[in-house]
Amino acid sequence: MPKKIFLNIFFLLPDFLFRLIGQFSKIVIRGHALDDQTNIFLKFIPIKTLKDSNEESIKSIRKSFEKSSGLINIAAKPTSKVSFKDIDIGNGLIIRKYSPSILKSTKSILYFHGGGYIFGSINTHHNIVMYYASFLGVEIYSLDYSLSPENKFPIALDDACKAYDWMLDKNINSNEISLCGDSAGAHLAASLTNKLLKDSKDLPGSQLLIYPMVSPSCDFKSFDDFGNGFYLTASNMKWMWKKFKNKNDDFENPCFDLLKTDINSNNFPKTLIVTAGFDVLCDEAEKYAYLLHQKSINIRQLHYPSLIHGFASMSRLRKAKLAVDHFLDEYEKIL
Repeated sequence: MPKKIFLNIFFLLPDFLFRLIGQFSKIVIRGHALDDQTNIFLKFIPIKTLKDSNEESIKSIRKSFEKSSGLINIAAKPTSKVSFKDIDIGNGLIIRKYSPSILKSTKSILYFHGGGYIFGSINTHHNIVMYYASFLGVEIYSLDYSLSPENKFPIALDDACKAYDWMLDKNINSNEISLCGDSAGAHLAASLTNKLLKDSKDLPGSQLLIYPMVSPSCDFKSFDDFGNGFYLTASNMKWMWKKFKNKNDDFENPCFDLLKTDINSNNFPKTLIVTAGFDVLCDEAEKYAYLLHQKSINIRQLHYPSLIHGFASMSRLRKAKLAVDHFLDEYEKIL
């Protein structure tokens, strides 16, 4: 409770105070300065090193993450009323449907939460999706997919395929469906597109990939530049890929390593990729965006140089909210 009260006060403090404090702890990398409010906020986020975590400690971290997300909301409040309900789409696989009171479109979004395929759930990302649904005025279906290491690749992808097929069975046309996700969820969205391509199935109309995991190689300069101190660490990212991998053959699978994507379709979904400047994943996401661009895909990258990985979940931070509202405005154009 004291932490919740403190954060509520923190989010109300004026910008000039953050700028004043920021003068003494300015961080500049690649010619860009980390947002002052975000810089201070990072001091209050516990960052756990995961390399020695076993299965029991992973479950404990999940529970802690779930509990804290329910007690402390750091996402912006919905702009209008949104109702939601959980639906079992078969064999205990749950999808949460969000229905805004003000519908602007008949399109539907299939959403995948982040968490490195190890953590997160429809509950940890509930407030984020509520905001998206209210802002965009569309129905969103958030999937509670299976997590690793208990369920390694491609089990989460199998869950995503089931959710996509379930939506088609509900008479939602594929081109009326948009895929969306953040971090691991963005990887899952792009992975699903690649799987549909491989199986010659109908593709979604669009996809929004928010600071996506892209390649298990983790061989990018951003891993050196932003590997520590900016929420997602390089060592934790490498650890999560290792826990997610099932076998060595996965490295050649375009559903696992998105940089192996081979596009042979003229109907590839319109794609919007969001990147953050102070993020270990920014270089691989940019490389993936360029790969799509080379294939003449309708692709745009929106880069927010002063923000960190996970900013979309932290939209009570002022610069983060401006960025979220901006990329949602752009997303609305391709829905």
